[in-house]
Amino acid sequence: MNIGKMAWPFILAAVLLVVLSSGFLFKNRGKTAEDQMKAVAKQDEKIAAQDEKIAGQNRKIAEQAKLLAAQDKSLAELISRKVDRIQTEPNTHKVDINDSDMSLIQQMIEKQVKLNVREVNMPKIGVVSIRKIFRDCKKSAKYRQEATSLRQQADAELVKLDNDIKAQREGLKTLQRGSDSYMAQVKEILKKQANLQAQQEFNKQQRALKEQRITEEIYGDILRMTGEVAKQKGLAFVFERSEPKLPALSPTELELSMGMHKLLYSNGCIDISDEVMTRLDSEE
Repeated sequence: MNIGKMAWPFILAAVLLVVLSSGFLFKNRGKTAEDQMKAVAKQDEKIAAQDEKIAGQNRKIAEQAKLLAAQDKSLAELISRKVDRIQTEPNTHKVDINDSDMSLIQQMIEKQVKLNVREVNMPKIGVVSIRKIFRDCKKSAKYRQEATSLRQQADAELVKLDNDIKAQREGLKTLQRGSDSYMAQVKEILKKQANLQAQQEFNKQQRALKEQRITEEIYGDILRMTGEVAKQKGLAFVFERSEPKLPALSPTELELSMGMHKLLYSNGCIDISDEVMTRLDSEE
């Protein structure tokens, strides 16, 4: 009994120690979560500050561009006044340009030189609409005209053959069923029907192959002309910029259009579509 009484204080002390330890761990966990939230908030503040800094820089650039435009206008007006004065006083060889005018001209020249240097260091980017060139170039128009003429000729031949088959079918009515002449007529009709179907399939395949060949030829010419124009203009990159056809005829066509349409915005890029098409047409 005495041993049991002596053990109780140690048991109570152990329980108390466990409770205190649990509270300490819970407090530490809460503190860790709070620290993480503070860190995230601090990071958000840094990002917001960076965004504000970038916005401020953009505003300064816009202001500088506006100031430069105003100075360009002032210089143009100054030069125009001087030229007008020279023209109105042909006998006066002395041009009155004071130090202030010279200083302004010098500042404008320096700023223009800096602007030119900055533009030279920036890569030039061009865009071209292959769809527009395919649609409007002379080679495509010539192919469409030839294809239409050939299709009309082929269709006329098929119509003639089909009319012959119909006429022979009508002729069967005048023959005795099962007779030699009747069976010979049926055999001839079957041959012409097979010939009609074969000719239809042949014309279809022929048109598809010719369209593929012309498309490949025009596309190769567009790529070659694009390279020549880009090299002449000093362009570092040229992107395809054709707009997708919306609304699409089917989900498959929409998905294909979304996969093909990569350039979403091209403001400021040099559009060389017309120049490429002009070169392409000049080879006709």
